[in-house]
Parts: sequence; structure tokens; C-alpha cells
Amino acid sequence: MNSDSRPVGPERGDGSATGENIFRGRRDVWMRGLWMLAFAVFFAIAETVLLLVAVVQFLWMLLAGRKNDGLAEFGTGLGRWLHDVALFQSAASEARPFPWGKWGEAAGKDD
Repeated sequence: MNSDSRPVGPERGDGSATGENIFRGRRDVWMRGLWMLAFAVFFAIAETVLLLVAVVQFLWMLLAGRKNDGLAEFGTGLGRWLHDVALFQSAASEARPFPWGKWGEAAGKDD
């Protein structure tokens, strides 16, 4: 710790130290923990949805001889959302994914 009680660590390039304390108190940590638990459940549901999309897309390609563009676009958005959840879960980002951000846009652009 330095004299102004902020953690000292490697710089990220924007002048702020990595691992900086972003929580104002234990309540903030507990609230984040609740959001992490909720997003863990949402993530598991999304994995099942992704599996269903993959199976339907495979059958579509098998029967129609081409991919379904709507399913491909949805799968891309779902993949981005799963990425955003992983960033939030690992504390690499403080941005909560959809429905707090726009669907299909990366929410992890806050830091």
C-alpha cells in the first residue's frame, strides 16, 4: 500500500493499478456475489440453449444444404454474451451483461 491507501501494483497503461479496490464495503462484495450466482445459473441455461441452436443448425444444414443465417446471428450474440458473463464472473470486468447492456454488444468495455 502507498501513502494514499490505494493498492500498489503493475500499471495497466491507463495509470490505474491492477487489482484496485472497487468495492466501498462488504455489502458491495455480497451484492456482487449474488449477481455472480445469478449469472452462473443464466450461463448454464445459455449453454443448453447454445446446444439446441447447434443441433437445429446442423439439422438445417443437413436438410436444406445451407446454414440458417438467423440461427448463426443468434449464436454469435449468445457467444458474445457468454464471453461477457465470463468476464464478469472472473472480475475481469465490472459491466453486467444483458439485460443491463445491449444484446450482441460486448459489455466488458468498461475498464
